[in-house]
Amino acid sequence: MDFKSFEEQVFFSTVRIVTSNTNGGNGSSIGTGFLYCAPLPSLKDRSVILLISNRHVLNNPSSAISLIFHKKDLAHPDRPDLGKTFSISDKNYTGVYCGHPNSDIDLACINISMITQPEHGIYFKHLNPSLLPTFNEEKLLPGNDIYFVGYPENRFDIQHNLPIMRRGHIASMPKIDFNGRSEFLIDAQVFPGSSGSPVFTAIDGQVKLLGVISQTMIKNAQLQAVPVVHTLAIQQVLGLGIVIKITRVKELIEEASKQLESRIRSQGQALNNSLKEPENTSPSR
Repeated sequence: MDFKSFEEQVFFSTVRIVTSNTNGGNGSSIGTGFLYCAPLPSLKDRSVILLISNRHVLNNPSSAISLIFHKKDLAHPDRPDLGKTFSISDKNYTGVYCGHPNSDIDLACINISMITQPEHGIYFKHLNPSLLPTFNEEKLLPGNDIYFVGYPENRFDIQHNLPIMRRGHIASMPKIDFNGRSEFLIDAQVFPGSSGSPVFTAIDGQVKLLGVISQTMIKNAQLQAVPVVHTLAIQQVLGLGIVIKITRVKELIEEASKQLESRIRSQGQALNNSLKEPENTSPSR
């Protein structure tokens, strides 16, 4: 089965993130992340695959994490073998973690370039710099359609390991920072598990990644970060989500790239060679 449209391919660039609770309990937290191919500017033809999400999703790098990816179809390596998965688990991901340089910004990522190693046989898609807008686009307007992909209330296609796509509209003026922060509102139901979901729109016929879902609005309460563990009563949710603008995501990507470049130089050519160029699997329309 071929998946050629962007709307289909983006299902394979989104990952369900399971982390252990930080309160000493035995439960786990669920969130969303997406794969992004970040070039390393000072290292020719080098790039890394980052899993981008919220800081509150990747809350404690010294805790356990679990990620599940799709296996390639052995007969058709350009297709996924739906239902067959490859799991990556670790008790500590401090060494591959990077938070936004401003601790008040709810963004973080981990370097998961190891999934590109051919022995894993992983099928995935990644986003790339061509999808990032400047937020100065003339047709980026309130009321524009948006969609986002994730795991609301930990709901997803369990048999095929596929997330859920939801739709809404831009609810604030996207070119103006909402409440003075690099954020904007969407008119959409945002539930726990949607934290870290990428938000897309079409501008002049081109798909653009507008940002990352971080918070929701609760009735009769101040803005609250979307929890990834506790379920919110449906009647409390106003149907307004808060999205961190892509301009902040770019800052995270730049910080992660800078740290990785520095680490490669300090550890020498061996590590440099271990960072292999990911296959060209960017979602395309």
